[in-house]
Amino acid sequence: MLRDYSDNWEVHKVSLRLLTRYSLCDSCLGRAFAKLGHGHENKERGLALKLSLLLEIDRLIKDHELRDLEQVKELILNVGQVGEGLFRKYYSEKFQRRPCYLCGNLLDDIKQDFFRKSLHMLREKPVRYVLGVKLSSSISDLETKFVVDNGLLYYESMKNEIKREVGKMLSKEGFEPELDSPEVELIYDMESRAIITLRKNHKYLYYYVRLSRGIPISSWYSKGGESLEAEIQGKVMIPFSEPSDVRILTPYPLVVIGEEMSELNTRGYLLKRVKEVSKKEVSLLAQTKPESRVYRVTIYSREKVGREIYEGIQDLLFEAKDYRQLREKLSQLNVQVISVDVLEIKGKFERLRSYLSRAPK
Repeated sequence: MLRDYSDNWEVHKVSLRLLTRYSLCDSCLGRAFAKLGHGHENKERGLALKLSLLLEIDRLIKDHELRDLEQVKELILNVGQVGEGLFRKYYSEKFQRRPCYLCGNLLDDIKQDFFRKSLHMLREKPVRYVLGVKLSSSISDLETKFVVDNGLLYYESMKNEIKREVGKMLSKEGFEPELDSPEVELIYDMESRAIITLRKNHKYLYYYVRLSRGIPISSWYSKGGESLEAEIQGKVMIPFSEPSDVRILTPYPLVVIGEEMSELNTRGYLLKRVKEVSKKEVSLLAQTKPESRVYRVTIYSREKVGREIYEGIQDLLFEAKDYRQLREKLSQLNVQVISVDVLEIKGKFERLRSYLSRAPK
């Protein structure tokens, strides 16, 4: 067998192992190392690796270090067209042109077909778009097995390569993908070679306060069917909130997926629209939680522990990370809790709220 000629070159060892087992086109070999060598296409990576291996094979033969040519015959055939010259030099039989194990040598044709059809659609009706790819079940299963069986840590999916390369081609024609706020997703079905148009839902940021108790935001937590989500008839994303029995008297964020509303006053909720938000901004909201919250707790106690309102009914102020921590603090007091309101949130979220509320330039 071809000896391990470079103990320290892991990329070459993996390439050698792959091409000994599989026939791979330049792109499908290069995609196994897509996260290495920034600035190059997978096709360039694959071709470079193939040429490097062929040069080393030829050197080993010429230096009489490799005497049994049958050891590398399958590898040279699996390399494809770039190995045809070397094969003819050392073998008398006809060179076999083998299809790529993963894409069947159809990847370039698929990219071009996706590009042509997308370009035609965008010229007829320009829209803000992103690209998607639906692999056939057979290719999807084959690719997953290929990656897992060979432990390919730097692999890029076929979907991503197709989307990226077609996106570059469309950008050159003046139709650059809009990743943050697309109107539609153009999905290429590799089995039918058709493009499916999927309209993307818009996401709108609102700030809300909750003046009533007992009505949750999400329908999931609704006991009697009443919820803010049911009222606005749209899906909501809640970066953080409070139990439904806690009044919220400082603006909290809420992302509504669906139709735009200006303002809404319903079920004790007051909602004020801020703006349409991008995927990146939604991610920022999800990651930026309050560092602490200021709660006003109305309690009953015979002992004076807070500001008395009426005959043992008192107000207490607590700063806590969240409602769970507040309950832990309250459990240490011998009091009867009547109600809880959140008055203020502190931390980085305040700066993010200010940033998101700014009018666009």
